[in-house]
Amino acid sequence: MVLNSPRYKLSIVTANTNEKHFTLPMLESVYETVKEAQPFEFWIVDNNSGDGSVEAIREKFPQVNLICNQTNAGFTEANNQAIRECTGEYIFCLNPDTICFDRAIDRMVRYLDEHPTTGIVGSKLLNSDRTLQSSCRNFMTTRHLILQHMLPWNLISPKLAGKISLMYWDHDETRAVDWILGASLMIRRECLDQIGLKDERYFIFHEDSDWCFQAHKAGWKVVFVHDAEIIHHGSATVSKLWGGNLNIEVYKAQHQFIRKNLGKTELFWHRFLLTTLLTIRLTKLRLLKLLGRISEEDFKSDGDFLRKAIEVQVKAPQVDRKPKMKIIVEE
Repeated sequence: MVLNSPRYKLSIVTANTNEKHFTLPMLESVYETVKEAQPFEFWIVDNNSGDGSVEAIREKFPQVNLICNQTNAGFTEANNQAIRECTGEYIFCLNPDTICFDRAIDRMVRYLDEHPTTGIVGSKLLNSDRTLQSSCRNFMTTRHLILQHMLPWNLISPKLAGKISLMYWDHDETRAVDWILGASLMIRRECLDQIGLKDERYFIFHEDSDWCFQAHKAGWKVVFVHDAEIIHHGSATVSKLWGGNLNIEVYKAQHQFIRKNLGKTELFWHRFLLTTLLTIRLTKLRLLKLLGRISEEDFKSDGDFLRKAIEVQVKAPQVDRKPKMKIIVEE
């Protein structure tokens, strides 16, 4: 598929759902820090927010292009709505709950300028306290699942651990990776034209890993750019929206990704291994309760989650296309 011909150097895309308290500071950080990637355009898709997001954006940032949905279309579909309108040479998908440091976006653009075989780049993500947030991952193959859960990581040197699994990597260099977290992901237009838009069957989770997988299949490199730093408040925000069902929906999206890209056999072993690991955790929890080493409240909350998680692995239900999210409105 071929979308609009480039008119701008960069197009930035954000999906907003009742996150005015994050979106406005994010916009300010972008307009203050982008120096080289000019000219650029900004598109925001608002998913029927009730916190005054649209009015505030129009007042404070009238240069932003707004698409206002009458319902919550979800993260992936909202991103695609904006991407269809973009005319940039590069398209940068950026979460609303982010703050861009000086030249972070410029450095990502510069990397794509200098490396024409790279289709996707991502930044280093930091938590609100500026500690490192895992910004790139390995694909969820059975081999990586075994390595992640079975190896004695406390006995392995950090340098070696980082080479084995990106989960244990210190993110101290720019390097090719399997996939980039979608909170801060920039794609080259030629790559986008070749692999297409994000798969809207993913409501919110793992649409980023799927996009990167398609880029790899098409022969493009996916690269983590270590000196492009962006704060991502995401963990707390998503937890507020999804509550105790957060990891359950992540498990479902993992199944969706594996079924589509790695096949039924890989999915069977993924589910088998996770069922085994989760069952072991539940057994340990029951033993701790029997020995009086865990409170009744913790036993109930942890036990409820583990039972739900095991049920998801056994039954492999589909992703919830209409999740009952708690809308958090902050003034």
